[in-house]
Amino acid sequence: MKKIKTMFCFLPLIAVSLTSCGAGVTHEEKDYMIDIAYKSDFKVLQLSDIHLGQKDDLEKHYKFMDLTINEANPDFIMLTGDLFTFANRRTMNSFFDYLESKEIPWGVTWGNHDEQCDYSISYMTGELNKRAEKDGSYCKFIDLQDDDVYGYANYVINLKDGTNTKFQFYVIDSNRYYYGDYMGYDYIHEDQIAWYERMVNYSKTQNGGTIVPSVAFFHIPVPEFQTAWDLYQEGSSEVINNDTTGKLENREDVCCPKINTGFFDKVVELGSTKALITGHDHINDSDLTYKGIRLVYGTKGTDRIYSDGDMLGGTTITIHNDGTIDVGRIFHTYEEVK
Repeated sequence: MKKIKTMFCFLPLIAVSLTSCGAGVTHEEKDYMIDIAYKSDFKVLQLSDIHLGQKDDLEKHYKFMDLTINEANPDFIMLTGDLFTFANRRTMNSFFDYLESKEIPWGVTWGNHDEQCDYSISYMTGELNKRAEKDGSYCKFIDLQDDDVYGYANYVINLKDGTNTKFQFYVIDSNRYYYGDYMGYDYIHEDQIAWYERMVNYSKTQNGGTIVPSVAFFHIPVPEFQTAWDLYQEGSSEVINNDTTGKLENREDVCCPKINTGFFDKVVELGSTKALITGHDHINDSDLTYKGIRLVYGTKGTDRIYSDGDMLGGTTITIHNDGTIDVGRIFHTYEEVK
């Protein structure tokens, strides 16, 4: 298997922007929700860790992503962070224009590297808000920049079958870097977990007391990704390997935060979210079920920064009418776009 490394993961020498602290206005639950129409066997394409920069050959990367998007033929595209690294505004707008050109609804959450650009993450978030508000836009994004929830991308997408919410996507900002007791990756904060619980319970009430099934998308894996992988390596019966390809594994350590704020435990407790779908670790693509929750690494979307060259493309999540999901993989190589 080819392994391409052009740059190692790194922590920023200078924090370009600070994530919103969460002190602000408490908004109603409905203010965080976007409705889109459900269709039978609704298919999401997850693209992760694109890492576009201002010196990149953008057209080459767009042609590569075209291979994945065209094969998936998705109903929704979800980008789970690290869209950019060392990008300028031209790069940012070019990529967002590219996504709009697909005429497929798309959503975004941010990764740790998205702040390492010549604009702030707050600016980029504001620009996405503007796009999402335009008539005819395919961008499905909300960030309430004056709210009391930590982070820059916490919102819910409702798949609506008439007036009924059939399924939900929880989009959560796993934030960027932590400079407290240790220097490393940030985490999903306690007020975000409280927000998630509030949204799940609100959705249940709106659905006549029945829990709405869901998946959650964010960038940095929670510590249970490491726990599950360790148990799987030990042969524990507590973990199920969902890989049907025989190709999926973790090829590097799980890069998760050292602080565990209990998001995974809250997911188990509330019983709505069936899968946590992340990116971040470019050469990890395991798919394990632990305590009834599917822990899915998304396939890396381009060869930028570092990658396994044969394991690039995207991840599909198909939502069935009974609320169950299937996870699939699409692999392509850059040889196909030369």
